[in-house]
Amino acid sequence: MKKVLIFGSTGSIGRNALEIIRHDRNNFSVLGLLVNKNIELLNQQIREFHPRYVCVVDEAKAEKIREYLPKKVKLFYGKDGVREFSLLSSDISLMAIVGISSLEPFAINIKRTKRMALVSKEVLVVGGKLWKNLIKDNSIEIIPVDSEINALFQLFKFVDKNQVKKIYLTASGGALLNYSKRELEKVTVRDVLSHPTWGMGERITVDSSTLVNKGFEVMETHYLFGIDYQNIDVVIHRESSAHAFLEMRDNILFGCFYVPDMKIPISFSFYYPKRFLPIRGLDFSFESRDLSFNQVRRNDFPLLDIVLSSARIGENLPIVVNAADEVAINYFLKGRIKFLHIHRAIENIFNSTKKHKVRSLDDIFFWDNWARLKTEEFLKKLLVN
Repeated sequence: MKKVLIFGSTGSIGRNALEIIRHDRNNFSVLGLLVNKNIELLNQQIREFHPRYVCVVDEAKAEKIREYLPKKVKLFYGKDGVREFSLLSSDISLMAIVGISSLEPFAINIKRTKRMALVSKEVLVVGGKLWKNLIKDNSIEIIPVDSEINALFQLFKFVDKNQVKKIYLTASGGALLNYSKRELEKVTVRDVLSHPTWGMGERITVDSSTLVNKGFEVMETHYLFGIDYQNIDVVIHRESSAHAFLEMRDNILFGCFYVPDMKIPISFSFYYPKRFLPIRGLDFSFESRDLSFNQVRRNDFPLLDIVLSSARIGENLPIVVNAADEVAINYFLKGRIKFLHIHRAIENIFNSTKKHKVRSLDDIFFWDNWARLKTEEFLKKLLVN
């Protein structure tokens, strides 16, 4: 029986992970659940999965749920509570906290778990440099859950990495792939969130329409597998059935295919090295399945090049780009700015930031906060004008 900690149990990844556990209670039990503030759903999860520990980041929400908790459940809350929760030992920890808030729990819990199922991109996007030695430590098992990076993890088990010439990550192109620039000026939040193949959280769905998400995945690939940026490319694959390809030195390609459902890579990260999927109905079928692959039209996705440029420069640049992206998307989702203003906000922070060394988590948090303030200032001026 493997004990599982879920960091972010009420998000889409957390809910899918609990679906896996729901179908295989003989092999997995929920040790602990961490949420930001969705105590209504957390309460349902507690009643069904009976965790020994829960953590609510929002202290006011934690007070509300305290009176309903079973006596055997220990409650952690606030920032200190997150640290205490992260000190728990587990067989599997699913790190699915959205945003930079995932960094400290990851840094603490990676030393307490036997397997880290890593979802949170920010761990590598803004902190990859800090974890280089940790990632190379063979005693620490990190399995990426993100579909494309998980596909690479699987493919690398079958080949000699030294014989790989190039890596291709696939991108659906999001909901706006075939929109003209004039149409992009008028798109609504609802338009952007109508993803053609995936059901995901709001930020990642917006990021898929700008390909910022794919730029972040290139960074994940670089740090997890030690691949030079020049050997990683992105292709548009509208159907989201193929997730990654390895091109070998003899020009043979190996690809990883499965239906676009996050329960598949989550299940892989739970059962590895065995292969088992406890949920039916996710079979891959070639019937009526046309598969297309196209080069990225770089002029239509300028943010991809900005993200990749920040990756190559490194240090504080990926941090400020990630922060600006998050702030701008929040403004867009609230209806305060237009979709194309996201582009302007990220371009502004990239062009106005000088490179500085990043040596610690404190440095990361400094530059993250700095970029958020600068982006807020930029967007507020934009609204006035």
